[in-house]
Amino acid sequence: MGPTYRALPVGMRFRPSDLELAVYFLIKKALGLPMNARTVPEECNDIFSTHPRDLPGYGSEEHWYFYCKKSKNQVTSTKSYNLWIPTGEKTDVLDPKKNGGELVGIKHSFTFIENEEEEQSNNKNGDEEEPPQCNWFLDEISLPLTVVDTDWTLCHIFYEKVKPEFGNLHIVESESESEEEEEDESVDKPAESLDSVKEKDGTVLPPPPATP
Repeated sequence: MGPTYRALPVGMRFRPSDLELAVYFLIKKALGLPMNARTVPEECNDIFSTHPRDLPGYGSEEHWYFYCKKSKNQVTSTKSYNLWIPTGEKTDVLDPKKNGGELVGIKHSFTFIENEEEEQSNNKNGDEEEPPQCNWFLDEISLPLTVVDTDWTLCHIFYEKVKPEFGNLHIVESESESEEEEEDESVDKPAESLDSVKEKDGTVLPPPPATP
C-alpha cells in the first residue's frame, strides 16, 4: 500500500531530513503517537523484495518514504535476482539541540543491483516503452536502543537517471574541410598592429612619419 498525500502548497515537496525522519516520524510511529503532518508514510514491509518501478507513484514521484519492519537479512532478492546491497558503513543521525549532538537515529544506505538479462527479456515483451535507466538508492533510518526499542524503520527510496555516454563518439574531418578551415583562419586573422609588436619584443619604436 502506497503513501497517502494531502495537498501541499504550490512549489513544496515532501523532503524531510534524516533528523526529521528520526525524531518526528519514526519516534512517533514507534510510540503510537499521532502525527500532524500533511504527508505520513504508509507501511511496506516487503520493500526489500520489491522492484523500485513497482512502487506507487512511479513516473510522477522521485522520492518514496515507507515505514518498514526491521529485517535480519536485508540483502533481499526478488524472483529475478534483483538485489538491494548495503553500501558503506552505517552513519549516526545526531540532534545538535540535545547535549550538543545526541544520537537519535542510525542510517544505513543501500543500492539496487538489477539482473541485466532479466531486464532485457522484460523489455522485449510487447510494445511497451522501455523504462529509463536509473541508479536506485535506499536510506534506512532506524532508532537506537537509547531512544526506544522497536523494530520499525523508515525507508527513503530515490533514484538518479543514468546519463547516456558519448565519450566514444569521434568527429572525423576530411582533409578538404581541414584545409578550408586553415584558409579561413589565415584570411580572417588580422595583421598585427604596431602596439602588439612592441608588446612582444619589448622594444620601443618611434612613431611612424606623418603622411604629407
